[in-house]
Amino acid sequence: MVAATTYVPFLQSIGLTLSDVSWVNGWFWAAIVVFEVVTGMWADSHSRIWTIRMGALFFIFGHAIFFFADNIWWVLAAEMMNGVGFAFLSGVLQAWVVDALKHHGLEDQKGEVFANAAIVKGALSAPAAILGAWIGAHFGLRWPWVLSALAAVAGLIIVVLFMNGDGEVKAEVKVNKKEALRRSLMALRMSPALRWSTAAGLAFNMVLAFNHYWPRFYEQYVSVADLAYVWSPLYFALFLAGVVVRRAQIPSGAEASALVLSLVVSGVGLAAMGYAPGLGMLIVLGVVHEAGRGAFQPLTSSYSNHHVSSEYRATFGSLQALIEDMGAAVVLFTISGHMNGRADSPENIRAVWLGAGVLLVALAVILYFLRPKQE
Repeated sequence: MVAATTYVPFLQSIGLTLSDVSWVNGWFWAAIVVFEVVTGMWADSHSRIWTIRMGALFFIFGHAIFFFADNIWWVLAAEMMNGVGFAFLSGVLQAWVVDALKHHGLEDQKGEVFANAAIVKGALSAPAAILGAWIGAHFGLRWPWVLSALAAVAGLIIVVLFMNGDGEVKAEVKVNKKEALRRSLMALRMSPALRWSTAAGLAFNMVLAFNHYWPRFYEQYVSVADLAYVWSPLYFALFLAGVVVRRAQIPSGAEASALVLSLVVSGVGLAAMGYAPGLGMLIVLGVVHEAGRGAFQPLTSSYSNHHVSSEYRATFGSLQALIEDMGAAVVLFTISGHMNGRADSPENIRAVWLGAGVLLVALAVILYFLRPKQE
């Protein structure tokens, strides 16, 4: 998160347009799609901890490449490297957490644990973003990538020192890669709840319209150096969302209605943001949007993992993410095509946000009426 506030300004400083930013990020998600299921299968059949360590290594190299990037092709290489790293982590971290809790007889607390993770992420992200913006403003927009790489190194050290075999698939139920994939496909085919949660994940991809366009839009009101102070309340929304989810204490497997509500909240904030009358209301609507997406992640992690067995949990998480990530790539390539040749203006950004927000709300309404009975 150190480079989050300076990411787009940095890419623009080396000549990329907003259309280019969406294009290279589309390839980031495409890289995830290619490696998603393979990494999940390896995690279940061999070692989840090894897979997580590999993900951290790829992130270290990806952030390092960003530091040296001076054109779109270097950026593409960095995003592809990060995409592979994300594929190693996607689904595997959640699987390790759930099965570690199960090992200690605490599986029913997974919803609270995922909510706590959102709280910690929100609490740490704001100061990290402020630090990154300060470094970017005083030393150059490349230097936050050094801190990002060091943060990935710290993450790898934590994994090596503190993650143990509690979250691995137990020997008595471990299956090979092919069998883990077969069971994952069977679960997706047989479970209405898992199909529904995957569809919800696809709808959630509409939020990507906000990720790379907010700095350019907010620059109407603040400088690049002050973007982090604008972004901090949005990170606080992630913290707040985690607190709300934790206190709601929704039984595991019964989160469907709350998931729909989180999509509606996020979509309303996104659609209305471009029409905010001034910086204050713009920040408020940004908080609304981020609160919705912040609640979605712990809710969907708990909901999906409730319906998946341990021996193929990481493989299924990767399979589900594969389907959702294909949607993410399509969304970003579509936005890139729409913005290609258009000015990086607030008016064009407003149109993208409105379209994505309205579509997200519409999809959420459809999902509400299609939500499955609790299994």
